[in-house]
Amino acid sequence: MGEIRKHPRFSVNFGSSFSAEQIVGQGTIANLSVGGCSIESKVILTAKSSLAIHVQLPDSRRPLQIDRAVVRWARGNTFGVEFQQMSQTDQLHQLIHDLEQSPMAVMQHTRV
Repeated sequence: MGEIRKHPRFSVNFGSSFSAEQIVGQGTIANLSVGGCSIESKVILTAKSSLAIHVQLPDSRRPLQIDRAVVRWARGNTFGVEFQQMSQTDQLHQLIHDLEQSPMAVMQHTRV
């Protein structure tokens, strides 16, 4: 049984921090698309939780800010979110474009 996705996903390894109602945590984004991502974290969230996410991007001092996302699924220490609202859509679209063109080049960038 395969899943049908609206947007292609890209394997990444980006640090993140997030906050939900009375919960603050950190995690690693394991895959990313225009519409959402999966996050591995020691903090357990349940489906339908609403949260804000900051994604630390390679070569960027400022994180990508997702103003509102909703947890769609949770399994163990991993959960998948759908992005609902963000003010930096251009930055996300550029990142996805870069991942489409050369995913290894994006992942090899390091912050100075």
